[in-house]
Amino acid sequence: MRTLKFISLVLLFTLNSVNAQYGNNGYGSTGYGGNRMNQQSIQNTNNFGRNEKTADQIEKERVENLNKVMEKLTVDLKLDDLQVIVIKKEIEDNSKNLTKVSKSEVPDEQKIKEMEAINEKTDRTINTFLNDDQKIKYKKMIEERNERMEKIKNRR
Repeated sequence: MRTLKFISLVLLFTLNSVNAQYGNNGYGSTGYGGNRMNQQSIQNTNNFGRNEKTADQIEKERVENLNKVMEKLTVDLKLDDLQVIVIKKEIEDNSKNLTKVSKSEVPDEQKIKEMEAINEKTDRTINTFLNDDQKIKYKKMIEERNERMEKIKNRR
């Protein structure tokens, strides 16, 4: 169960990798632990006895996360319209691939390695669409994401 939680956190932080430190983490005035967690608690109470989310719920969350990431990238990197289109497609593919890996029937260590490889490939691809100034900012975002991931790994 701990491993599944860890993989879920890896997936969550990957999807939100560039959303860090954006005014209370982008979750409103109460911060990350506020309304979002309360809404999840209410939803979990309503679904008592069911641990699985529906496919529609998963897809809705994935789309919401994608939109948050793209909003953050668009503002922070000052992306033009073409960059938004191609980067959004790349991040969407990344999200789908990470979901597939997280559901695969392989050992957790292998899942983590595959997820890291997917993220590295995505970062390299996104870099090809950025200008020099954007690449510097994006590299800093990736470094911050990696630091957060290390902190999570160390808590285990």
